[in-house]
Amino acid sequence: MRTRVSITLLPEKKGCCKRHVCPPLCHSIIMFYIHFQVLERARKAEAEAASLKQHLKQETSTSKKTIREMETQLAESTALSKKSEREYITLRDSMRSMSDTWKLDIESLKLEMRKREDKWRKEVDGVGNKYKDLCLSVKEKEQIMDQEWKVARDEDKKRLDLVERVWTQQVEKMRDEVDKSGRDCEKAERTAQ
Repeated sequence: MRTRVSITLLPEKKGCCKRHVCPPLCHSIIMFYIHFQVLERARKAEAEAASLKQHLKQETSTSKKTIREMETQLAESTALSKKSEREYITLRDSMRSMSDTWKLDIESLKLEMRKREDKWRKEVDGVGNKYKDLCLSVKEKEQIMDQEWKVARDEDKKRLDLVERVWTQQVEKMRDEVDKSGRDCEKAERTAQ
């Protein structure tokens, strides 16, 4: 049966074994074993350090790349933000200018509309007054023409009556003359026979 010996590193003054003193060969094996473990640990540590170094290098590279990308994105974002801000300012100023222009145009249009409305109102009032005057004038002229027509009709009737009397008188006169002439002719015929 093998028994396990627990080996611990103690300072050289106290010895190399816990319970009893080891012979020199044992001491060499223990030292070799310790050295071997140290070397294994060192190899593992170096491998792990190399791996960590590689990992750190990759992480650093990735971080630098990410930082560069982020800086590029930040620069682009900043440029886009500045461009957007400039465009916003330009648009805002344009809108203000257009708004002011529209307000002025609307005010001038309102003023022009008021002027035209006043002008049209005056023209309508003038036309209305002219129409009233014309209606009154037409009525007056109708009354005058009715009176003149009555006067003309009365005069015409008087003239017709006068002409009729004159013609009647002349016709009677002519008849009397014809009758007289006829009688004279009869007398002359009788006298001639």
